[in-house]
Amino acid sequence: MAEGPSKDPSAAWRELVSQWEKNINALANQNMASDEFSSGSNQAMNLALRIQQGMASGMATYLATLNLPSRADITALGERLQAMEAYLSRIAVALEEPARGKSRTRGAPKRSRPPRTKQPPAPLP
Repeated sequence: MAEGPSKDPSAAWRELVSQWEKNINALANQNMASDEFSSGSNQAMNLALRIQQGMASGMATYLATLNLPSRADITALGERLQAMEAYLSRIAVALEEPARGKSRTRGAPKRSRPPRTKQPPAPLP
């Protein structure tokens, strides 16, 4: 038996696909190098951007009509909430510092004083 193409029946198919890919790549590279392709691609991207912006503004108007928050509103609300939480934690720390100072003095041993035995003078008649 011959050891050529008869051993691998899909060799012809792989060769055909390989040639087809090379030809398509050469044609695509030639077309993409042209100025017409660049301007057309630029116009398509600008159109897609305008459509996206229109959809975003339309959705914002729709949500405002339904009295629902938009994504930007929710994001702004979250940022404000984080700022408030940070502010409250700073207040809590400031209020705890004097309490910590008092607890330290409470734990310190007190100096013992002698008992008060002296009585105030008697009132004059």
